[in-house]
Amino acid sequence: MTQFQLLPLVLIAACLAQPVSAQINPFRGTRATPLNADDIAALTDATNRLLDRPGLAAGAKETWSNTKSGANGTVTAGNATKRKGLACRVMQYDVSVPGPHSERNRTLTWCKTKDGWKLAS
Repeated sequence: MTQFQLLPLVLIAACLAQPVSAQINPFRGTRATPLNADDIAALTDATNRLLDRPGLAAGAKETWSNTKSGANGTVTAGNATKRKGLACRVMQYDVSVPGPHSERNRTLTWCKTKDGWKLAS
């Protein structure tokens, strides 16, 4: 796996895992069980399948699950947009992890670069 293929995984891990810095954690303030590396990998695979879908329409969904941890979720494509001249896509994440405060969701924007899809900053 190249460094460019790892970048989305690392960024999602930074955004969804607990604990992480309050500035970059879109789930800050939750007491939910953290996503593990296998959860992040499954979520990333679902995101990539969706973003790479030809003719992707808003509302299209991909599901993911990790039978070992019991975590699962849905990635839903939102509207296409542009940022800094790049084609981007808003994505909605609905995640469930066993334990207290198990349900959470977040909206992130991904932009297509020459090196692949990257989280918008």
